[in-house]
Amino acid sequence: MIPFARDLDDGTLVASLSQPELTLVLTLAAQVADMLDDLARAPSIADPDAAALYESVGIGGSAAIHSDPAIARLLPDAYRGDADASRDFRGLTERSLAARKVANARAVVASLTLAEAAGGELRLDEAQVQSWLRTLADIRLTIAARLGIETDDEWPAEQESDEDSEIHDPDDDSLMMRDVYDWLGWVTETLLSELE
Repeated sequence: MIPFARDLDDGTLVASLSQPELTLVLTLAAQVADMLDDLARAPSIADPDAAALYESVGIGGSAAIHSDPAIARLLPDAYRGDADASRDFRGLTERSLAARKVANARAVVASLTLAEAAGGELRLDEAQVQSWLRTLADIRLTIAARLGIETDDEWPAEQESDEDSEIHDPDDDSLMMRDVYDWLGWVTETLLSELE
């Protein structure tokens, strides 16, 4: 990837992605959108009258944190230590938060589809930059949740030498996902550096 730089003529941020990089980010953004799509569509409310009201104003959500660790990481409890307040807040905001995340991920997919048609040149306006930053964060949170990582400090230490370490399978998906996680962090840094 050629890092983001500002186009002085129109103010957009421009980067160049190889086809595998483009396909990777497009696939991961689409997966985030697909994962949250059901939560974004309909309120999870048992009372049909209340469900109709919530539907009309675009609010709603489940009473409990999601059992899928990735969704739980993307839609966490708002009030740690206060289950009642968290449940009430989730019931009002889960749907709209999921819908915003889906919209951001789809904006990333749309921009990558245009980049693919332009030979890998990605151009982002201000609104697209915000969608990208939010979606990159959501993808990284999803990867961390799937690998059971709470903080960057929990990654295994780099190997000093082959004698002191166990041999790792080059096909190990968790190692590949760590590389993807780190690379997406770098992409985020290059994007942020052009906003300063």
